Amino acid sequence: MSFEIDWRKNFYGISWAHEKDRIVVSIVFEDKDEAVEISKNIENWSEKFTRLTIIEKEEDEFALCCYQDPQVSKTDKHIGLFRTGMRQSSGYNQVKPIIEEKAPLLQIAFAADAIDITTYEEISKLIPIRKFRIINEKDLKKQEYYYEKMSTL
Repeated sequence: MSFEIDWRKNFYGISWAHEKDRIVVSIVFEDKDEAVEISKNIENWSEKFTRLTIIEKEEDEFALCCYQDPQVSKTDKHIGLFRTGMRQSSGYNQVKPIIEEKAPLLQIAFAADAIDITTYEEISKLIPIRKFRIINEKDLKKQEYYYEKMSTL
């Protein structure tokens, strides 16, 4: 069995929402078929082994990396989500104190027009994340962030 992850990097971006007492990280795709495919895959992820890492970078940027640990996954197909180049000043700085207190929920969304919020459609159910971390880009050197480092290559 392979422990490699198929990194999906072509989503539009993320949006932040509030659900009861938690933040929802919606990963927004402009391709509905791809959003549905990924949604079907991640809805089977085990909360216990799902990882969501925010990598803080220099100059107001951050990256998002999300995957299910392939070493414990019961599926043969390992999909991960990764996107870089997002601005910390575009919402992240406002939600950071909240997500540091309580791990966010994950959701896949589709937007016919990513600039128009009225075209957004929730594709997946809300996925709880047990292993959530905010790290500095320099931390990618550590072995515990092996998959995060692989996602950036």
